[in-house]
Parts: sequence; structure tokens; C-alpha cells
Amino acid sequence: MYKERIQNLLNELSVGLFEREECLKLVLLSMFAGKSIFLYGPPGTAKSMIARRASLAFDTLGNSRIPNENSTENSRIPSENSRILNKNKGFFAYLMNRFSTPEEIFGPIDIAELKKNNLTRKTDGYLPTAHFAFLDEIWKSSPAILNTLLTIINERIYRDGNTDVKVPLKGIVCASNEFPPANQGLEALYDRMILRYHVKPLENKENFLNLVSNESDKSVELSHTFSLGELDEIITLSKAVSFDESAKEAFCQIKAMIDELRAKPELIKELFGLEGVSAPYISDRRYKECANILKVSAVLNDRNIIVKDDLALLAHSLWEDEKQMELIKKVLEKILGKDEEIKGLKASFKALETKAKNNSFESLKGEFDTLRDKIAAKQISLDNEINSTPNNVFLGFRQKTAIKELKNLALGLDECQTNTLLKDEKNHKMLEVVYEKIQKILQASGVDDSKSVSEVKLAINQFFMGQMNDDELAKKLASVIVFGKMAINASLGFAKLFSEIVAQNSSNDLLAAGAKGISAAISHDKDKLINDLITAVKEHKKA
Repeated sequence: MYKERIQNLLNELSVGLFEREECLKLVLLSMFAGKSIFLYGPPGTAKSMIARRASLAFDTLGNSRIPNENSTENSRIPSENSRILNKNKGFFAYLMNRFSTPEEIFGPIDIAELKKNNLTRKTDGYLPTAHFAFLDEIWKSSPAILNTLLTIINERIYRDGNTDVKVPLKGIVCASNEFPPANQGLEALYDRMILRYHVKPLENKENFLNLVSNESDKSVELSHTFSLGELDEIITLSKAVSFDESAKEAFCQIKAMIDELRAKPELIKELFGLEGVSAPYISDRRYKECANILKVSAVLNDRNIIVKDDLALLAHSLWEDEKQMELIKKVLEKILGKDEEIKGLKASFKALETKAKNNSFESLKGEFDTLRDKIAAKQISLDNEINSTPNNVFLGFRQKTAIKELKNLALGLDECQTNTLLKDEKNHKMLEVVYEKIQKILQASGVDDSKSVSEVKLAINQFFMGQMNDDELAKKLASVIVFGKMAINASLGFAKLFSEIVAQNSSNDLLAAGAKGISAAISHDKDKLINDLITAVKEHKKA
């Protein structure tokens, strides 16, 4: 009923976002559940865009007025942060600072009513009339604002003069690059932010290049939105959701372990190898709200039962600061179970790493290749899990985390194999010469960043050790150089270097094939460059 719509909605909302799918899912879940979420991370990481995007999932048209762009009632609010959009009338956003006043968040005093001795505000277009809100730099605001905000979040009530007004707020996203300062009376407000997520800058090179290369287009076309009536229906359905026995037991174990770690802090280092970390205090109210979010998640996945795997969502609810994130992750892994196959692969790598200290590259090559094949097979298996319909649409990132672990394991394996190879003095000297030539070729081609040089070195090692064929090497070399004249110079240089590496055990045909692979990967004028490369390779071979 809901699951397919949610998946389609996520696909629509994710357009143009890079490495923000997990954050988007959690913000959307918080809005469906009617809860607050805290986004922790540096400025410029798309926190406000994600909040706006997620709020677009809900049709609030006709429920609030759009302030005119030149309206005086909106003149004290920065337009970039607080404009209520045509397509999203129920959204309010504001960038907090220590000079923010209640008028900027809750609306200006109604002068006409004040003359009648009634202290009320004109709240249209401000937080008390919003269905969804984004408050940036939340901890920089004044106590007067935060105290009123606590009542709104906790009771969905705004006190306007002598009148308690029920607010239509469904979800609020708060953000900051810092945690609430201690001993400032902010603990109660922070505790109401049930979901929490650490937003990091982009890590993937390809995603970064896409971000800086593409035109910024924040508009999205949605065809799977939800009405406010459906939101209420989902909350009603969630009240009938229950935990299955395994989920009940696991939830109790999670609470018991966190309580034990608080009582015996020394166990944190003993069990998980973490230092300087304390276990969080989690109130009964917080556990209850976490359970409510799990129930909404079950409904949105077309289930009336919470299963054990659903508890992985608690990784984004139970920490208080950055240090505790890793602790909570390890607690959940211990109780919910970590992928045993990945554990086995890590154990195999450790054993092979130890064996490599006293054995030659040739004697261990078969074991290296076998382990690498197993890692690759596991990555394919996890990719297939992600591409298939997941049991919980909000938990697809579990597999992505596992894939990241496998990539790190593969890099460690490559490094270990390279070190084993270089123990042979002949190989070591040959590769040192190759590395020096790589550096010169890249510099002559306008590529001088250390990461590109490292990528090419790794590719050469993998090719030399039989882990990469000529076409794969060609594509890797092409991926770090630019098109045009510089690329041709680089490809000629790589072709010569390529011939040196394989000259000892390869024919001219293989060299020519390698040259063709390089040219096909980087050239616009393929025919001419192929001929140039083949000629260069054969001449170098003769020399």
C-alpha cells in the first residue's frame, strides 16, 4: 500500500543529491512519524535543501498563505532562509543567531490587538502556522525562543497571549555544526530530537565532480506525494503495530547493554576497544518515541510487525555526541549481528597478512587471488540486495556500509600483495623505475595531484600482479588524464611504459591490444591515435 509509493518518492526526491540518500530517508521518516530530527554537520552540506525536499513529499496546498515577496511582515526575515514556496506553502525555514528575536520565528506583535490590551502575534507565514520547518544553527538561538520551541515540539501548542493555539506542525528539522552546550538547560529540547544524523561533506570523487560540474537545479517533479489526511492515517495505523519476539528481545538487550556500559565504563574499552567515550543516558520517553518511529517505519513498509532488523534504525537515535556514534554502532552490531561472511573475509585477510611476512609473492599469489575473488563476489551480492526491493525502505544503507568495508578490505589486500611483491629486489627496482616514469608522464600531461599518481601506481601494481587485464589498465589510466593534446601525449607515454611492463612475457599482439585499449578509452580521433600508439609500442619493443 505505502512501500512502493515511498520508494518511488525517494527516487524522485533524490534527483541531483549526492551521498545524501540516507539523510533524506531519515528526514522523511521523521516527518511521517511527526517527530523532530537533528542534523549535525558543517555548513554547506545540503541540510536545508534536504529539509525542503523532504517537506515537498506532502501536499499542504491551501493550508497557509504565501507572504508577498515585498511584504513588510516578512521584511525582518532573510529571504533565502524563510521564503515559503508556492509549491510548498506549509514550510518555514530560518537561520538562527544570538540576535534572533521571537518576532522573526513566531511572527510580529499584532498592533491592532495590542491597542485592545491583547498581546498576540500575526503568525501567518511563521512557525506557528507551518506544517514543516527547518531551523538552522538551532543552539545559537535565545532562551526565549528555545523555551517556546520546546512547548511546540512537545505538545504541538503555541501560547499566543492568553490563548493556547494548536499548531499544525508535523515535522521539524533542526541543524547545527555543534552539539548543545552543557549546563545551559538545553537537554530537554535535545532529547525531543528523536532522530539524529551526522551529515558529512562529499567523500566520493565522482560525486564531487558531478556536484561542481553540473548546473544547480533544486526543482523536482513529484507524482507520489502524500496528503495531510494520509499522514494522520499512517499514525493511526502505527498504533496497532507490535514487536515480534526477536525484536522485543533485541530491544531489551540493547537497553540492558547501554545501561551496563553506563554503570561500568571500563567495559567500553574491554568490549569495543574505544577510549574516551561514555555511554549515553537514554530516557524512558526517548525509548518510547524510538518505538513509535519503528512502528511508523513498519507501516510504511506495509507491515504490522516490527522485526529485529528494523532496530538498525536506532543507530540514528541513541547517541548524544560524535564520540558515541561509533559506540552505538558497535552495540547494535553485537546484538543485531554483523555480517558473518564479512567477518570471515577479514579473518582470512589477517591470516594471509601474517603469512606474507615470511613467504614469497609467487607462493601466495593463488591465495591472494582467491581472497580477492571472494571479496568481489560479496560486493556483487550486496549490490544485488540494494537493487532488489529491501525489507525496509529506510535501511538500504546497511548494505552500502558493508560495501564500504569490503572496499577498504580490498585496498588492504592490494597493499599487502604489493609489499609482498616488492620484497623481491628485482621487482622493487623495476617498479621504482616505472613509478618515476609515471610521475613524469602525468606531469607532462597536466596531471600532478598525488591522488591520481597513487591511483595509477596501484593500477600498475595490479596489472603486474595479474589482477587487471590490459583493457582495465587502459581505462584506469584514461580516468586520471584529460582529453585533447595532453591526453594524446599521456597515452603515448603510457603505451611505451605499458610495453616495458609486459615486454618480458608478452607478444606484440598483446602490446598492440593494450595500446588500442588506452586509445579507445581516451581518444576522440580513434583511428589516428591507435596507429600512433601501435607504432610507438612496436618501436619501443624493438629498442
